[in-house]
Amino acid sequence: MKSKHLFLIAISLSSLLLAQAAEENVIMPAETDYVSMWWQDGFPGVVEKAPWHRWMQSGSYAFVLDTEKLLIPYLGPTSSFVSEADLGGIKNPVRLGEQAADLDLTLTVDGQRFRGLRGGEWSRHGGPRLIESGRFLQRSDITGLEFEDKNGSRLNVEATLETVAWSDRLSLILSARPALQPIQFGEKSFGKLGGGFGLDGNQILEIPSNEDWDAEKFTFGIWVYVPLDYDASETGSPWLVCKNRNQSKDGHYGISIQRGMPRVHLNVGGGSANKFTLSPRAKTKLQLGEWSHLAMSYDGESLRLFLNGTNEGELAISRMRKVRPGGLAIGGRQDRSGDGGRIRGVVDEVVFYKRALSAQEVSSLVKNPQHSIHHNKPSAHLGFREKGNPRTRPQRAEWKSANLQVALKPKQGGRRMAAVLKLDEGDLSSDGGWHQVALVLDPTTMEKVGKRSSIKVQAKEIATGEQCSVSYDSDLACHLVNLDSVKAVPRPGGKKADNDVLERVQVSISNPSELEKKARLIFKKSSEGHTHSFGSWLTGVTVILRDNKGNPIGLPVQLSKNWHRDKEAGTHQGPWLHGITQLRLPPKSSYQFELTVCYGHWGGLPAASHSQLSLIGWGQNQLWDQSALGSWGESVCYDPEQVNAACTITDVRPLMVTSKGKKEQWGWTNNVGGGDFFRFFAPDGKRVPHGAVRTIRHRNGPCLTEVIYEGRIGSELTHSTTASLARTDDLVRATYRIRLDVSKAVDFSRLVFFQTGADTYLASRQRRFAYGNENGLIKDWEATWGGDIDRTKPVEMLGQVPWISLHQAAPQIGEQGASANKGVVIREWRARIGGKDVLPWIVERGAKRGAKESSNIDLVPPPGVTRLEQGDFVEAIIEFLVVPQFGKDYYGSNQELRSALGASENSWRMIQREALSNDRKVEVKTGSLLQRFPDIRIQAQHGNAAFELSQGLGFVPITIIGLKSPQGCQLLIDGKEFDQSVHGNDFWQADFDVQTRTWSRTYNIPCSQKVQSIQLQSIL
Repeated sequence: MKSKHLFLIAISLSSLLLAQAAEENVIMPAETDYVSMWWQDGFPGVVEKAPWHRWMQSGSYAFVLDTEKLLIPYLGPTSSFVSEADLGGIKNPVRLGEQAADLDLTLTVDGQRFRGLRGGEWSRHGGPRLIESGRFLQRSDITGLEFEDKNGSRLNVEATLETVAWSDRLSLILSARPALQPIQFGEKSFGKLGGGFGLDGNQILEIPSNEDWDAEKFTFGIWVYVPLDYDASETGSPWLVCKNRNQSKDGHYGISIQRGMPRVHLNVGGGSANKFTLSPRAKTKLQLGEWSHLAMSYDGESLRLFLNGTNEGELAISRMRKVRPGGLAIGGRQDRSGDGGRIRGVVDEVVFYKRALSAQEVSSLVKNPQHSIHHNKPSAHLGFREKGNPRTRPQRAEWKSANLQVALKPKQGGRRMAAVLKLDEGDLSSDGGWHQVALVLDPTTMEKVGKRSSIKVQAKEIATGEQCSVSYDSDLACHLVNLDSVKAVPRPGGKKADNDVLERVQVSISNPSELEKKARLIFKKSSEGHTHSFGSWLTGVTVILRDNKGNPIGLPVQLSKNWHRDKEAGTHQGPWLHGITQLRLPPKSSYQFELTVCYGHWGGLPAASHSQLSLIGWGQNQLWDQSALGSWGESVCYDPEQVNAACTITDVRPLMVTSKGKKEQWGWTNNVGGGDFFRFFAPDGKRVPHGAVRTIRHRNGPCLTEVIYEGRIGSELTHSTTASLARTDDLVRATYRIRLDVSKAVDFSRLVFFQTGADTYLASRQRRFAYGNENGLIKDWEATWGGDIDRTKPVEMLGQVPWISLHQAAPQIGEQGASANKGVVIREWRARIGGKDVLPWIVERGAKRGAKESSNIDLVPPPGVTRLEQGDFVEAIIEFLVVPQFGKDYYGSNQELRSALGASENSWRMIQREALSNDRKVEVKTGSLLQRFPDIRIQAQHGNAAFELSQGLGFVPITIIGLKSPQGCQLLIDGKEFDQSVHGNDFWQADFDVQTRTWSRTYNIPCSQKVQSIQLQSIL
């Protein structure tokens, strides 16, 4: 039964002083105040034969860097202005030359000159990396630079080139330090006790078959120094120890390292069915760059893993192990197979006991290894040279003097620019610290920029008046405001450990000069600055700029963050948070505003956020976006360039259900992710990857997000997806406005417009599927997993509100906490395929990734169509729903959702409810309706808007655009002022449109299933 509820809504502008409106407009960005970064031909690690050309373009200049060859194919002002919105429609924004500017990176060490010739190859933690990305700032680097002298001799150095691009500034930052001396194979190495055995990543230490290294019950122990670059073969799982060829052979035992985590292996009986692998129960990683002790034991019943003397896990096997002849390899797999990754590092004090040592005995091997080995008398012991290399750690190369230089010379005129850093022996006597030199220029004029700024910035915590540290970083060309000292402010009368906490800072900024200036600001916070103890502080944080009365002013804040800590990543690994913005200041002017850091709630409801999450510290190091409701874990993650899982939608997590960890509430929930847009396969069956993917960020939250991903597929197709998430208290509704255009006829073997999950990402498995429309259920069936084939025939989706349900989710192996069901509602659809207007079609697609099987729902062309014609297109609005599986799992405050789960949990009826009850009906009285999804968007008329709304679930977002000021507005429902504030005016969102120079306001209106009678009153 359809239920209706009616809202009568009014917005009115109070009178504003013209001077105030003018001031607000002046500080806001101009159309040129953006910078975009992308790989023009697609990411080279994904798109075959794509050049390593990283593009950056603002409204006034373009910069292209060849990260492989360290060449600059383009640098300089653009011939004509291109807006951020139009940039994606240009195939080649600038014309490249082989070398438009000469980039000279030079290190002169002890009088010998070395020049940077190559960037490091892309790897899990190295090569070209993306640090932070958004509207105002694009920051990236290249690690592993190679420097050679004129004779081709290579310098032993760690070096990176970092690029920092603002809309009107470009920094080239060269950082370098003497590298560690390479580990040599053999007994010349440093060790844990008097010298160890070095493993260079190429050779292995092999011990021939010997009964002293095998027994039915045993303990194997080894000290190992694991450097940052331990994975010499880049397999992800190199072998430290391997007995008896490989893990499929009877009698095998071994130790491998998977992404920093030790794992022990045992085979009892031979073959794949008798392989046993044990990882640390807490996923404990080795401390890279440190000595660690590893031990494994088997007592005939259980396999055990010890790290630094602590039992990290055990696995019951209960089988009699047989002693088998075979060699023992240290440093790689014993059968020397090509897929057996080699390891780089140092080992020492290797012991074998023909019994399972007690936990206390293993601990003594760590606390007092010499005494313990002598006392317990192992059957085999490798101590190497007792009076060998006395050092316990590697040493760096020694420099007595060094010069670092970055120089740039445009090929078409312009002066050579250079920045030089000179270092003597005193400067180089540190413990291997980095040294950097930066060349900062204005790319529109091709002139070098000075190291000082006339802009004055002050910041203080509002609650205490305590000053925040502010400094100008000339290399980054911006002011840094340190927020580490800022404390979380609870709601009035509330507790600190609360979702309603905010951090509030007053910022004063002035321009004393006679010229207009741009103030570039980075508000930075590290893990030491985290004082909010509820939830996960970095996952859903939002930064809002407000005036001194708490009104959002609409100035965007780019948000970049990182919470990954892998030491192998080196610089920029987390955790950190950067809020980045830019203001235009007229001559002799000043401005004051409040910076508000929102964690869990905005106005008492889970805040919506969409920000860039740096993968440095995790791996792959390219663009990754993370959107969230609240700050208790990710809601939907996006990999626009499809680097990690070959799909766009990756991790997806339900809202306010019992978490996967020890916490019952306010924690990370289980991953049910996977999804994609526009999967195109050529006639030969090979997928054509996405290329030239650009990101445009219109709204970052906290009430509504709006981010566009657009690019191309081959040379014939262009695509765009606008992803949105709205503040609410019931469930995750990700809304996508998608568009595909065909510029030239092209054949295909398979085409998917939208997919949930994904061919290449299977984080959840639903046992049943169903579909229907506004008239009810059409079909409900049992899913058939696996096969990478269509499991059903395509079905045409009829009706005004087609919906698809994926329900009865199966729990993952070992999963704790709640799972979730998923669904899709097609809110709007227009398409011409093969030259004909068509409705959407769906098909169940079996999928398999490794050993995991599942099924997806694909949105596809009509059956029999294998060719797109010029002028074909698809345009649609799709809701992607993540629904709690059971009523007991949901702990949120939405009683209507709780009641619906009580009646229809774990069934298709939950998706049907979403499709019908959230089919918003809007009748505009003042203004004009622009859209209904993801938000009801109204163009204001003379600053006023009024409309009637019936139907809606949770909290429906409404946006009024075309306002002359962010201030002076009041929202009324039932003739009463609408106010959700907790800290004062903390419940709406303002956004500025650079093209129209107007503002919008976004609210989230509560809806219910009751029929309501609402009156409308406009306040003039």
